[in-house]
Amino acid sequence: MAVILAGLLALSLPAMAVSASDPGPDVGPNETGVVVPALEEPDQGPTFVEVDGTTNRLDPGEESRSERIEHGTDLGATLMAADDELRVDYEQERLVRNGFDNASSEDREEMVRSGYDRLQERTDALEDRERTAVRAHAAGERSTTELLQTFSRNYHESDVIERALEDLVTYANEIPGYSLSIRDDTRELETHRSDVRSQLDTTPNGFGDDRKSLAVRTAETGYTLSLLDRNYVRETTRFDARNTTQPNQFDDIVDAHETAQELYPWVFGGDHQTHSTVAEERTAQLYQVRAIHDHGQLTASLDGGTGSVYREVQTLDYRQLPTINNSRWNDDGLVLSINETAANGPAEVVVTAAETGEPEPATVSIDGEEVGETGSSGSLWLLPPDGDYDLRAETDDGSIEGTVSSSDTSGDGE
Repeated sequence: MAVILAGLLALSLPAMAVSASDPGPDVGPNETGVVVPALEEPDQGPTFVEVDGTTNRLDPGEESRSERIEHGTDLGATLMAADDELRVDYEQERLVRNGFDNASSEDREEMVRSGYDRLQERTDALEDRERTAVRAHAAGERSTTELLQTFSRNYHESDVIERALEDLVTYANEIPGYSLSIRDDTRELETHRSDVRSQLDTTPNGFGDDRKSLAVRTAETGYTLSLLDRNYVRETTRFDARNTTQPNQFDDIVDAHETAQELYPWVFGGDHQTHSTVAEERTAQLYQVRAIHDHGQLTASLDGGTGSVYREVQTLDYRQLPTINNSRWNDDGLVLSINETAANGPAEVVVTAAETGEPEPATVSIDGEEVGETGSSGSLWLLPPDGDYDLRAETDDGSIEGTVSSSDTSGDGE
């Protein structure tokens, strides 16, 4: 996160920087020869959770299922990743490397194209695999652990595919008058290697200072993965916001950036300073807008076919997020309070002594399940469940509990 922020801040742009990858073919008729009419640019506002005082959040759709868990290293996912690497290596050996040195230039071109086409098929399969897993999870047909295994597998396989593409470029450079650009392919593969997914294999199962909370929400139309660590990282994808069969709804990258400004008014407006960039993946018809603001960083991928946000990753300093609700209970010589942030974001649980106001180390439970320790500071940040839940704190000298309602407004719950 520090490296990413430093790199973007080094741009020192008060407004916007733009770049475009290698141009692809012009948008034209579809496979049937019929020109597809352009869609009206949709208003994606209803698919966002609109928030005051901080950035809006892309919503995965009408929720079907949500869960908060601790996810650690999984042997099954590790074995699948190793198997995928062996398969990719075998395919490239068979299609490209075997016999390349003795082949003619024409045959070499055909070998490189075959290897490239196969890697593109594998890249497309990553997205199909995720959609299938997410929809099965939303329907209750797949466990959360199995869903996370899919994300972890795609994380590793995307890295394997990218390295194979880079190897393919090396072979292409040996062919006179032939070149191979993988810029758009690389950017597409990077979407499977977000900060949230990078933690799926490293999240410990125990309690302590390194403990991380992971939240999963799935719907027929998309998913959200949220991680609470040094920052609050939230990744959301809307499957219904991706349409590669339609003409590009954006005139250029400036038009795409202006759409992002409308969808994230707090990020690009107000009194705070925002640095942003936008890049175009023309062959994939995607526009990636990145912005650094007072609360963290936003990366939004807008789809040209729908004119909507297809994928969003937000990295936020949860301690800077405004509190929208506070609930408080006083019992057994203890005071228990919870400070909630918008869009069901991270919440702070605080336990203090009723007489002195001093922080009390306590074990915190939600719906009977331990979620962490407040420690000497008396404070614990966590990802709360959706809807109502029972909150309990237990110290060496006593315990206190209360019910948190999703409809609560600021006030005192004593």
